[in-house]
Amino acid sequence: MDDHIVSEEPLEIWLKHPLKHAGKAGLLLTTMRSPGDDIALVYGWLHTSGLLDVRSDVQSVTHTGSARIKGHDANQVLITLHPQSRFDIDSAKSQGASHLEYVNSGCGVCGQRSIDVLLERIPASEPPSKGKLNAHDVLSLASTLRSQQGVFALTGGCHGAGLFTLGKDHTPPSELIDVREDIGRHNALDKLIGANLSSLKPNKMSQKTAEKAPEYGVVISSRISFDIVQKAAMANIGIILAMGAPSSLAIELAKECDICLVGFISQKRINVYTCEQRVV
Repeated sequence: MDDHIVSEEPLEIWLKHPLKHAGKAGLLLTTMRSPGDDIALVYGWLHTSGLLDVRSDVQSVTHTGSARIKGHDANQVLITLHPQSRFDIDSAKSQGASHLEYVNSGCGVCGQRSIDVLLERIPASEPPSKGKLNAHDVLSLASTLRSQQGVFALTGGCHGAGLFTLGKDHTPPSELIDVREDIGRHNALDKLIGANLSSLKPNKMSQKTAEKAPEYGVVISSRISFDIVQKAAMANIGIILAMGAPSSLAIELAKECDICLVGFISQKRINVYTCEQRVV
């Protein structure tokens, strides 16, 4: 009988500086992912990896065609840097960013030689929010994510990540703003962050404007590993809700970054691991 199968294909990510290396593009890495939302995936990965400043360094990210990789079609995406960008891949390598030929779809911290490098790139946390979530809202958000995972409903073989805003003064959170899916859980989160980067990390604001800015949270269909918390911290996301379990290092990093971590969400119960005062 016929069956729906989730897609997994390679994506080549190329990098070009108009004023360096004669303007020629070089292969940055090849990553495995579910096709779709490729531009958002690249923007999200660039930001959460801390490899460069997306706003000041990147001029454009575009699809440039396809090539063959060991018998498989691979889409190609080109990152074009601003002429004034000082980013240099050779210098980045010496500081811990690895140039990998291949990254599989389950590899969340591939591309980095040291976890210390990742930790150093996490920006200073914003002042702790007083916003809280009702436990019933946690269950509702998880249920809504499940209902909006169209690819998972067909294939049963991919992860989902949803973005929501946190209500003020015990008001309920909004419905999920956006949902992205991918065979890799970290890819799903990168796609979500990349597609909403302007909202998650707006340009510098006054203190008064910052106080009125919404706080964001994510709900994911997977377990919570170190890389999920690291990516959330890079995007200034204050709450992570997950269907699965957290790792010990994920909990430690969440505590350090004042991120509320909720796992093992089921129909009738949840486990709160950090910032327990924020779930009522």
